Amino acid sequence: MSTKAIQALLFLLLIINAVGCSKSDNIPEPVSYTVLIYMAADNSMESEVPYALQQIKSGMKKSGGTTVVFLDSRDSTPRLFEINRMGEEIPLKTYPELNSASAETLAQIIADTKQMAPNTKYGLVMWSHAMGWLPMGHSNTSSSIKSNVSEKIWPNTRYCGADEHPGDGSTGMQMLEIDKMADALPDNAFEYILFDVCLMGNIESLYQLKRSCNYLIASPTEVLAEASYNASGFPYEAVMPKLFGSKNELTEVCQLYYGFYNGKSGILRSASVCLIDTHELDSLYRITQTILTGKLTEINNIDISTIQVYHTAKIPAVFFDLKGYIQQIATTTAYQEFTAQLNKTVIYKASTDQFANDITIDKNKFSGLSTYIPLLKWKNTKEYNYYFQSINWSDVYY
Repeated sequence: MSTKAIQALLFLLLIINAVGCSKSDNIPEPVSYTVLIYMAADNSMESEVPYALQQIKSGMKKSGGTTVVFLDSRDSTPRLFEINRMGEEIPLKTYPELNSASAETLAQIIADTKQMAPNTKYGLVMWSHAMGWLPMGHSNTSSSIKSNVSEKIWPNTRYCGADEHPGDGSTGMQMLEIDKMADALPDNAFEYILFDVCLMGNIESLYQLKRSCNYLIASPTEVLAEASYNASGFPYEAVMPKLFGSKNELTEVCQLYYGFYNGKSGILRSASVCLIDTHELDSLYRITQTILTGKLTEINNIDISTIQVYHTAKIPAVFFDLKGYIQQIATTTAYQEFTAQLNKTVIYKASTDQFANDITIDKNKFSGLSTYIPLLKWKNTKEYNYYFQSINWSDVYY
């Protein structure tokens, strides 16, 4: 072989090797990390399932971990399956008709996932409807906010775990209440829990779940469910590769979520998100307790007119900004101490300046967390009683 031919061959081999390296560099190395996406879709969210699965499958082609999906929809058998790194479904287990809004089912699915897809780390994504911390059968008193929607669509939103066909002898729509969910989750079971549902960025729910994971991702507002407009929950194609990391990657998940919706126009430019360090929640609880203890009677009649709200006209008017609430009660020194601890607890927060053209969100008043204010008008309602009987955060008043 001539010298020129040898040089040409070596040059070709270098090109092939460079291309090969380039391709492999774009494929993440496998990591020992399983994410369970719990899709409780035996409800009106069923129509959003195909879009979400397509997004997840696309995202998995760029991811290094293992994704397991539990899917319970209206007209199909509940099933557990893996989505591999080629975006393919691998069946793991099928179930008889069950109540995906029950704590027992959630615990069973978590156990099955850890048995069938064991790994060093785990993440949990809750995908369904939710109404924050409110219990099943809460009062339907709506917000007094006036809607100024000028567009033709009112976006569908997700309101954790609603099941229309529970299959366990119970009847009617069943909801997964937050105290029962917390009891079902093992201590330190997950690196994080991500709530792809409405209104879960409330201090009551997140404090209740603090022992289950290191980080929590949630929205204090509702979450859009408009697959036909490419605006349904978290954009999984973009965020899946980040769901197998720790704090820095989870921050990127929140940034991607916010950026995705902030880049839209009109009524679809609607989103809020927070990332919480659960190890800071006890300290936040303690400083809040020093401010609120013994003041329940005063708080029953507090002026709420200047506090940022996160409930739209169709949502019960019980979701207020936590920092704005504390500012109304605390001394200047106590408020400064509270704010310093809040900044340690909320690692990342972002919000568009409106939600569904129905509420305006002032970034100067946006703390990333909502809270319930136990006003006198709510006394003797189901949610007021549930709050003080079942929600651990309520002890800040005593």
